[in-house]
Amino acid sequence: MFKSTNLDQFTFPFKAKTYRYSNDLVELGVENVNFMKITPEYEVQIRKKREMLDAEPNVRYQSFPHTMEMQWEFLEMIIDMAVEKYPEHFKVEKKGDQWTFYNLILGEEENFIFGDETSIPYEPYDFIGRHFHNDFMLMVHRDDNFHLEVAQISFAALFSPNWNLGMTFNEIHAPVPFVSRDGVDLVDRIRKFLLTVEPGKPRTRVNWNLMADRWDVNYETMDIWGPERDKVTKENAGKLVHLRVEEQWFIRMPRSNAILFVLDTQFLPLEDLQKRPEWLELTYSNLSDIPDYMAEYKGMAPFLPQSVEYLKNLVEHVQVK
Repeated sequence: MFKSTNLDQFTFPFKAKTYRYSNDLVELGVENVNFMKITPEYEVQIRKKREMLDAEPNVRYQSFPHTMEMQWEFLEMIIDMAVEKYPEHFKVEKKGDQWTFYNLILGEEENFIFGDETSIPYEPYDFIGRHFHNDFMLMVHRDDNFHLEVAQISFAALFSPNWNLGMTFNEIHAPVPFVSRDGVDLVDRIRKFLLTVEPGKPRTRVNWNLMADRWDVNYETMDIWGPERDKVTKENAGKLVHLRVEEQWFIRMPRSNAILFVLDTQFLPLEDLQKRPEWLELTYSNLSDIPDYMAEYKGMAPFLPQSVEYLKNLVEHVQVK
């Protein structure tokens, strides 16, 4: 199980002691448009991502045939962002349609003809996505909603490209009514907010979940990870249960007008929270307050009580110290 080892780089999700599911989308300034992030765990993440894609390619990558043009737009954008932010790690040579992309971290050189999918071993989106640890989704703006048309997901949280391809933003979140305590439909509010995203003005937000000794939980492998949740006890929750955090970016593609969803997934074992007592107390407070329906939706209901009990004991232990 991969974990974030540098707490200074971990994106802690809780700001208040009371749990709230809210529309916390933030507009980024021009200087923060580049979401690219290379951490010391990069090579471990890439090896794991590629391993998972190769093991279950149809489960973890899906697209519609008509998306090729926007896939090449995505490839160009990702390469340019990587070279701009990390010139010491990535380089590109463009001689007309003849492109060479260099991943200096992995020592890989990719030669291909831009716009010609026969020159690469995978579809453009899947091809370039294998060089970056993020998960990526392209949602097309149509009929006042967003439709999932391309997705490469290795670190899923109750999500599957194979299952969700073609769904609208609202349909993807339909299994539970995301209604706030004041009666507002939060999913619809976020959808409407995303409609305002303009090229060059991306939005970002943070989402979180708990994982029971898993990198991901997709629908196709529920027979495997479902029973594993029963292994968690108040004694072993510190090692088995990880706080899973997604930094999410929503970027309007300038040519296709699609919305690119970028997910940067991080994991932190509950036992490491004692290194940051303020994080420990906030996590304990929020998990104690989470509504039952949300715990079910997030897939944490079978091991949430054990995790809360573990954190309670840890809080008391830290306070005694």
